[in-house]
Amino acid sequence: MNDKVVKKVWIFFLICLIAFFAIFFNDSKPYLERYAKEITAAKSLLTDDYSKEVFDELTAFNASRTPMKQENMDKFPENYCPNVPMNKGDVMINGGISSDLSLTFKMAESVGENGLVIGFDPNVRILANINKKIEKSGFKNIKTYSYGLWNKNCHKDLFFQGDTDASLVFRKNEGLYLPATLVKLDDFVVKEGVKKVDFITLDVEGAEMEALKGAETILVSQKPNLAISIHHKPTDMFQIINYLNSLNCGYKFWLGYHSPYSVNSVNVLLYATVK
Repeated sequence: MNDKVVKKVWIFFLICLIAFFAIFFNDSKPYLERYAKEITAAKSLLTDDYSKEVFDELTAFNASRTPMKQENMDKFPENYCPNVPMNKGDVMINGGISSDLSLTFKMAESVGENGLVIGFDPNVRILANINKKIEKSGFKNIKTYSYGLWNKNCHKDLFFQGDTDASLVFRKNEGLYLPATLVKLDDFVVKEGVKKVDFITLDVEGAEMEALKGAETILVSQKPNLAISIHHKPTDMFQIINYLNSLNCGYKFWLGYHSPYSVNSVNVLLYATVK
């Protein structure tokens, strides 16, 4: 090996070493320091003092697991922010339909017989049970699909935790991996002939950002009302707000802190409307 080749190898090695340490030290920064600008920008977009207080509490929870205040919980029912209404005749996207169908049935009642709730769950077995419950309920304005929502049409192995209907796109130590079909919402509505989307609610276990990116055409052209979970990943609380704001749709933002589904967890939704 001649001197020129050796020199190039060493230069390449040093570049890789510098890049490694840059990434390592950036990743090791405390949460508040690392994301200070993004957090500040997102908070400034919130409309009222209650939302800003919930935002601060969620920031503290993500940074150091500081418990959120119980007195700020359930100021209004989940998915029912007073400023972001569901109306009769609305077509709703329910991303992450739960086997506890109480919220879905309430949505179906809110949009009425001329409205429609379109629910998604990638777990075929769970969805079969959901469909049985819907059939028994008598609601005729709920339609379900065995898809997950993503930023492109693809197939992925998703982790399913035991017998629950929660599916995660990131790996866990214990559980069951099943193949799932994921769809881009923009393409789905064209394929299925859905002419309008008035409301999108997402609780998709950490895939909210990807699902929103897959619905960008809908967001820009139709500006549906939104109720989006922002607690699954520590970065969701500011990345989702800042992303929606970057679309220049004119969205106004509120937060709601609702009863968590498990111990040591939180349940915070972002509500948005242009109306």
